[in-house]
Amino acid sequence: MSAPSLIDAHCHLDFEVFDHDRTEVMQRAHSNNINDIIIPGTERIYWDRIKNLCSAGAGKKPPEQPRLHACYGLHPYWVCENSRQDIEVLKAYIEINRPIAIGECGLDFRPQQADKKMQLYFFEAQLNIAADAQLPVVIHSVRATESVIQLIKKFKTLRGMIHSYSGSMEQARQLIDLDFHISLGGSVTYDNASKIRKVVKEIPLTSLLLETDAPDQPDRINQQKRNEPAYLVNTLEVISGLRQEAPEIVALQTTANAKALFDLS
Repeated sequence: MSAPSLIDAHCHLDFEVFDHDRTEVMQRAHSNNINDIIIPGTERIYWDRIKNLCSAGAGKKPPEQPRLHACYGLHPYWVCENSRQDIEVLKAYIEINRPIAIGECGLDFRPQQADKKMQLYFFEAQLNIAADAQLPVVIHSVRATESVIQLIKKFKTLRGMIHSYSGSMEQARQLIDLDFHISLGGSVTYDNASKIRKVVKEIPLTSLLLETDAPDQPDRINQQKRNEPAYLVNTLEVISGLRQEAPEIVALQTTANAKALFDLS
């Protein structure tokens, strides 16, 4: 029996750090059974780059490479560089170039990050776009889980994922009740990640996604390296061990979860 396929639910394969060896990175991913990669947009200047990389969202899979799928959004890191007009541009852009999701958007309330009021404006505006377009949303949430939950509650039909989840198990339950998936990556492989490991053990497998967030957040084995999709198998192994479930079972279900959320065939 061949190993089940995996989906990297969050990978910045469009970043310049991959420009010199992107083809090889994708081949290594394919060799590790990563057959689909979700690429979130972070800034307006990257949307065309992602569109071209994903072949305008066609999802066609070259031999020995994963399929690439586009999302478009405005990341909270850079909202100070955005104008409110960028929201209108995003609305128009997705009408012409329909993505599989809106994002990466969200809230990051670490002290060094952008003004909270501005973050909240751009986040809620993108939630509105996702709801109107009936698309899932890819959310970045750091030290802001309660605020994220309260904003999501304003929308009756919103669905999506919280990438690189860092909240509590109780907050995870609330998000799952709101039709959101919990996505986990390399951080769970570290022995001191006790809070996230508790979530891994208790979360329903039907609500779990796997991601790398490459080139950032490498797993424990590769912590001195640039992260890449092929390393997703290390996260799978750790999560399977924590849950005491076979890797094949976790792979099959998390892949099914991602396909259902993002409407992938």
